Amino acid sequence: MVQMRRGRFAALFAAGLAVLATAQPGCALAARETKKSVAETAPRLALVIGNASYAKLGALSNPGRDARLMAERLRQTGFEVTEVADRDLKSLSRDVDEFANKIRSRGPETVAVLYYAGHGIESDGVNYLIPVNADIKRRSDIVTQAVSVKRIADRLSGAGNALNVLIVDACRDNPFPPGVASTDTTGLVPMGAVYGVFIASSTASGKAALDGEDGHSPYTRALADAVVVPGERLEDVFKSVRRQVRLATGEQQIPWESTSLELDFYFVPPPPPPSQAAQLLAAARETGNVALYDLLIERFPASPEAPVARAAVAELRKRAAGGEPAAASSAAALVLSRARQTQTPEAYDLVAALFPDAPEAEEARAAASRLREVTVLDSAGPTYEGRELVQFIQAQLTRLDCFRGDQSGVFDVGTIDGLRRASVLTDERFLWYRPTMAALRALKKVDAGEGCGRHKIVAVPRCLRINNEDFCQ
Repeated sequence: MVQMRRGRFAALFAAGLAVLATAQPGCALAARETKKSVAETAPRLALVIGNASYAKLGALSNPGRDARLMAERLRQTGFEVTEVADRDLKSLSRDVDEFANKIRSRGPETVAVLYYAGHGIESDGVNYLIPVNADIKRRSDIVTQAVSVKRIADRLSGAGNALNVLIVDACRDNPFPPGVASTDTTGLVPMGAVYGVFIASSTASGKAALDGEDGHSPYTRALADAVVVPGERLEDVFKSVRRQVRLATGEQQIPWESTSLELDFYFVPPPPPPSQAAQLLAAARETGNVALYDLLIERFPASPEAPVARAAVAELRKRAAGGEPAAASSAAALVLSRARQTQTPEAYDLVAALFPDAPEAEEARAAASRLREVTVLDSAGPTYEGRELVQFIQAQLTRLDCFRGDQSGVFDVGTIDGLRRASVLTDERFLWYRPTMAALRALKKVDAGEGCGRHKIVAVPRCLRINNEDFCQ
């Protein structure tokens, strides 16, 4: 039986530029105010379940180890963890109910995680977790001898707290007699959103979760590594997990998530941003620009960075043998130039904060606002896969007059050609010969008036052969 299985830009100037208290009002500030995060002080509760010793289905090796690993990592990130193993139907149901009651008792700010490792099955479009005492011989036994994932999600949603995460690493090859599951495929089916609950599954319908090589499933291993990375939003944690699992399994296993969350959550919050003085010192060191050192000394004379800047300026002037220091406006231009290279809203914020009256500040404010709007667009909304994703792409291509076929969800020659044509409408890069969320998001940002009808495709020698057809871009 097959069992289930899992750079950030490092420069200080680019990664550490913070949202400054002196940032200017306007669209950028409004964009920040609409982003709400779960408070770092919010209570954190977790229930970790590992079902391995099945009476009728045989023992499983990974779930116990996977559950212990996740319990350890959740404790490491501040969760109060209840860890249980080998639950029968009665105890599994009781565990969920008691956990929901505990969440409610801790108050509306509570963040809760329920992690399950063990057998799971999909029947008639419903996902179920299998207790260790299950004796399922026919399909009708599933409803009475298993616990539906939807019921668990609804129980968590009803607890009245801020955020719930339900993680199911429970997809194996079907261990049941023929005809028990609704299909011969493996995996759990993607679920509809349940308010206040982020639902994650280790693999999609039709795909078995695979064994790992280190005693852990690829999914749990990837998740355990991802939750301790500082500054990763919940959604980004699971994007990283999906990528790692896909690569580790040669694309045989693709995890999925369903979410209706409206809050940002970090297992490990971002590190505190460096001070403006630290940011200036990093920029001055990187460029060797005397004007930036002078600006640091002038604006932050009592900072810990000021003595370092004074020593550096003395050394640079000694080498320059009497060279004139750059004007403050030159420093503004230099900081703006660095912001253009890093392309982060925080880098532009620094320009506006240090040089509010300089001509560069206006460009910086506009650029910061534009980048934040792009970030909101990229992070908003659900993630689609498979036929549903292709249908949404086809709808966007139709809107842009790049595709006139049926929106069937089949990634056919016409859709590929439409994506190829649409790729010239945006500066964003996406794989026009594969259906991706990056392509869908890029297409959504293109105005209908700038569609394919207004652009001609220029033949170039770069071609790709797909399904015995040549496509050139």
